[in-house]
Amino acid sequence: MAAQHGMVDRGDGEKQIWRIEGSDKVSVDPSVHGQFYGGDSYINLYRYQHNNRQGHIIYIWQGAESSQDEVGASAILAVQLDEELGGGAVQVRVVQGKEPAHLMSMFGGQPMVVYRGGTSREGGQSEVAETRLFQVRANPAGDSRAVEVEPVSSSLNSSDVLLLVSSSGCWLWRGRSSSSAEEQGAQKLSELLQSPASLLEEGEEGDAFWEVLGGQTEYCSSPRLKTQMEAHPPRLFACSNKTGNFLIEEVPGELTQDDLAPDDVMILDTWDQVFVWIGEEAHEEEKKEAVASAVRYLDSDPSGRPPSTPTVRVQQGFEPPTFTGWFLGWNLEFWSSDPLEREMEGLHV
Repeated sequence: MAAQHGMVDRGDGEKQIWRIEGSDKVSVDPSVHGQFYGGDSYINLYRYQHNNRQGHIIYIWQGAESSQDEVGASAILAVQLDEELGGGAVQVRVVQGKEPAHLMSMFGGQPMVVYRGGTSREGGQSEVAETRLFQVRANPAGDSRAVEVEPVSSSLNSSDVLLLVSSSGCWLWRGRSSSSAEEQGAQKLSELLQSPASLLEEGEEGDAFWEVLGGQTEYCSSPRLKTQMEAHPPRLFACSNKTGNFLIEEVPGELTQDDLAPDDVMILDTWDQVFVWIGEEAHEEEKKEAVASAVRYLDSDPSGRPPSTPTVRVQQGFEPPTFTGWFLGWNLEFWSSDPLEREMEGLHV
């Protein structure tokens, strides 16, 4: 278990969770453990037994829209907590979307839920939208994560289960290549939200379903995506010449939109295709080198893939579903907002 999934146990140890408020941490009620808001940062303390000794893991979870002050405070408070515990705790910094398998297993069989933006602070919650869509994806260990995404049909993915909650109906949409663990996670999320949902198989959608999502549009519907990801997980590489030399560095963990740097060129290897993603602010030299590097990358692949494997060039802001479907919680409006404005929103200014 520890070696294969990076898990010290099955997540059934003792846990405490605090939300960061200003420069302090506030205890989170156990009834809502496992529910996180993108506008907050949290400290998760986990206690487990190993060889008759107690071990401690401190997960520092930082929401994508949490303020820089709270992100900084979470790191400082985690160090203080470690000192209180005797200084032997393992500290794990977790950025939203990069949750390790063990953290996802800690919530008693319930999916780990990540709500869009907002905050769970008392009196500070964002107004709940009339229509909400959650993408449920399971990891190899069988634990699931439900991420609130843009409620539009392009957010659907044949490899996942999605829960659509609205005033006119609730549906548990099951993609053709989704797993039973993802369906179970969506069912538990439906119970958690107190929104009983009707099971809806991909391809059997009615007009009411599409109307709630603003109309039917193209989405990632590759039936081979799930098995392909298990056999050949997607790999993302950042290409940059900021140091004066052209460097290619792999981006670890599950893929999120934040991994794509607008001032770089990225290479996404999905096994049967290699995408070259061009950031708006990338230098001309980076663009030329990245395309050539993608070809060299295929030529040197020890797996023996044919050099005829397609190389696809994609511009920032014009990503097709065949590209966005590999990322968790893709936001269509992410590139349309001003970078400074996004940063200011993250600081809650």
